[in-house]
Amino acid sequence: MKTENIHFNHSDNIQIRFNDMDGLGHANNSTIQEYFDLGRLGYFNKVFKNEVNWKEFGAIVASIKTDFLAPVFLSDKLRVKTKVLYIGDKSMKLIQHIVDDKNILKATCSSVMVGFDPKTQSSLLIPDEWRRKISDLEQSDL
Repeated sequence: MKTENIHFNHSDNIQIRFNDMDGLGHANNSTIQEYFDLGRLGYFNKVFKNEVNWKEFGAIVASIKTDFLAPVFLSDKLRVKTKVLYIGDKSMKLIQHIVDDKNILKATCSSVMVGFDPKTQSSLLIPDEWRRKISDLEQSDL
């Protein structure tokens, strides 16, 4: 399956490790989820230029759905593409694709992340600065 017509402004290369493989020689499903986690982290590091103090304010995954479309093998060259589709008052919706070097879609992930205050353990409004910086990367008003 080829990737859908979604324009991604961010992607990260993924290094597949030998211990990512299961008994069938495929990357384990939980490992695929780790690749998506790395993609989200890479996305936010790019947006905020590694300047976010995650101990004071952050975003946590509140909902996640992953579809596994094709097996990932040790020899694959992978990229995880990440895009914010929507920003609400306290949450944002992301879409991610894992593709190989032939642009074959291996897995998709849609998630909702919620603004979060670690000190109070409660949700927070998404800061205007975050909204602006994410919109700049996405080249879209979110």
